[in-house]
Amino acid sequence: MSEIGGALRDFRQMLTWRDVISVLTIALIASITWFSPPASARTDMAHLVLPANGATTSIDLNRFMERLTSDRNVTDPAQLIDIPSSEFEPVASTAGPGYTPRVIWYRLAFSLTTPQGNDISRAFIELGEPYLNEIRLTVIDDETRNVIWKNVVGDRIPNTKDSLISLRHLSEWPDLPSGHYWLMIGVRTNSAHVFHAKLYPEAELVSDTEEHNLVESSFLGVLLIGFGVYLTFGIISRDKSVLWYSGYVLSVFLFNLGTSGYAQLLLKGIWPLASDLITGTGTAFAVGASVAMWTHIVRLDHYNPVLFRVMMAFSIVAMIGSVTAVSDAYIYFTQIFFVPNVILLFTLLMYLIYVSYRERRLASNSFFFIALALPTLAANIHVLTLLGILPITAFTTKVYPLSSSIHLVMVAIAMAYRTQRLTYNWTDAHQTNARADQLAGEQRTFITMLSHEFRTPLAIIQRSAEILGLHLSNEPAPVHSRLATIRGNAGQLSGLVDAFLTKETLDSANFTTSLQPTNIDQLLRDLINRRNREIPDQKVSLKNIDFAIVDIDRILFERAIINLIDNARKYAPDAPVWVACNRSSNGFVYIRVIDAGPGIPIDDLTNVSNAFYRGRDAGVTQGVGLGLHITNRIVQSHNGSMSISVGETSGTTVMIKIPYNREETVKASRQNFFGLAAPHVSRKKPRTQDDNGAPS
Repeated sequence: MSEIGGALRDFRQMLTWRDVISVLTIALIASITWFSPPASARTDMAHLVLPANGATTSIDLNRFMERLTSDRNVTDPAQLIDIPSSEFEPVASTAGPGYTPRVIWYRLAFSLTTPQGNDISRAFIELGEPYLNEIRLTVIDDETRNVIWKNVVGDRIPNTKDSLISLRHLSEWPDLPSGHYWLMIGVRTNSAHVFHAKLYPEAELVSDTEEHNLVESSFLGVLLIGFGVYLTFGIISRDKSVLWYSGYVLSVFLFNLGTSGYAQLLLKGIWPLASDLITGTGTAFAVGASVAMWTHIVRLDHYNPVLFRVMMAFSIVAMIGSVTAVSDAYIYFTQIFFVPNVILLFTLLMYLIYVSYRERRLASNSFFFIALALPTLAANIHVLTLLGILPITAFTTKVYPLSSSIHLVMVAIAMAYRTQRLTYNWTDAHQTNARADQLAGEQRTFITMLSHEFRTPLAIIQRSAEILGLHLSNEPAPVHSRLATIRGNAGQLSGLVDAFLTKETLDSANFTTSLQPTNIDQLLRDLINRRNREIPDQKVSLKNIDFAIVDIDRILFERAIINLIDNARKYAPDAPVWVACNRSSNGFVYIRVIDAGPGIPIDDLTNVSNAFYRGRDAGVTQGVGLGLHITNRIVQSHNGSMSISVGETSGTTVMIKIPYNREETVKASRQNFFGLAAPHVSRKKPRTQDDNGAPS
């Protein structure tokens, strides 16, 4: 919200909080005025009189049509003639039957005049909506009660060679002699019963169809492009609001693909249920994606995590409801989810107002109040109309598509600003990271150079102190003590230089390991024996050493083990240290360095392998925090891992896990069993590393 509010600061001068209240109040008053209770249904409908040579202009048949409201079981359309008008209601400006699996019947009485001349033009009846499954038309002679003409259209009715291919359901008006007739229409669908019928002369139908097709195809094209653009931006920026907005645009595209008639036009020949699937999926996705999108825009997870999870669960379940699109179960889906969807959108609007008021951001968020309030109000009208509560009028049928278009545009503007801000932040972060990498590289170069410059003088100081000790063997004890201090401190500084150089080597992009098959138990024995000779009082011993051949860089791996031993002796100088090595059948060797010291504090365990990290109790101990970090990096370069644990009372165990060479291990074991020496394999296999330090 903060990014969007900053990006939309230009709207603060255009829209104030009072403007928002005024707009919503006017819209509410207009809706109440429009939806005032309709007049009582007429008992006698206006009689339609048509010229025998066809309609000369388009005629809205809904104005002359009645809808059967009772639950009569009609098996023959002719039965509708004798049903009293009290069981019918006008179609125009009345509420529809909503969602129902039963057949809804309509009747219309009309007369044909005597033709004037021989000029008979063609006329067509257009029926909607395009998502209606089955529409049966029957023309009955009022006097004889005989069926004069009948036809059936719908998105589930397969096309025939005589079918009129169009976005909308069309049927050619029959050529009838003058007289009195009834037009009976039976509609069955698993969608909302929003029905209209219109009679067109041929010339006007062609003109209107071309205009309709152009508008619908252009709108669908814009939606499809918008979906691709915002999906791409959402994936690149990893912004969930943008991703959910792209999902909402996709749902509007699918919904309009079905309601425009393109779905049944293009896919009915392949699968008769395709139009229902696309329309129902678009509706279900719109219900879910709209709630999910606004929960992320409002940042509901930040203010109320429980309500956020409830709304996201509703969104996911609603989108799963798309599986009901091709069956009558879709009727129950709409009845269950439509009203809660409106309630949740209204709740999000109230939450947006509350958060904006609390954070004093009413002016900057006024754009979002309108972007959310308009479709919420329109969704209320749309849902109540589909459910058969509000009358079907030009306003109630057009308000939702119009508000959805406005909503798409307004949110698209907001998402464009948001994407622009995210792009700017990403570019700035990229430049900052590049600069940081450059500085880090310069720092590494400087440290490496400085370490090399220190190494030679330190070696001279150490060697000079040793030579002085030999030449001054007869000097008193204080002199030898001072010489030992010089050698010790020079050695510590030399070790520090080696640590820095090792770290920079491991961090270098050109770092490679020189692997060779090595007897791990012999390497550990030689290493411990050598260390015991160099430092007799270090108290390091071996136990439970298993045989295995491992592919390692011997120099680096010895450095890793020495770091662990030195680290244990540094923090527990008088405690014994054990080194164990066990081979497992899972293909790994486990090397443990165990000490009986005070142990590492629990709070430090997750950080001790980080570079330059020192524990809370490390203030009195010399070091810079590189030992465990270097060991971990070396182990990772050998496709291994390192873990650290502490005992219940004291002591620390550092475990190294690396893979061993099964083939060489088995081969060497057999040779040892028969009394042969294990062959020394000297071949080297260079292996490069990726940026994470793991061999590739």
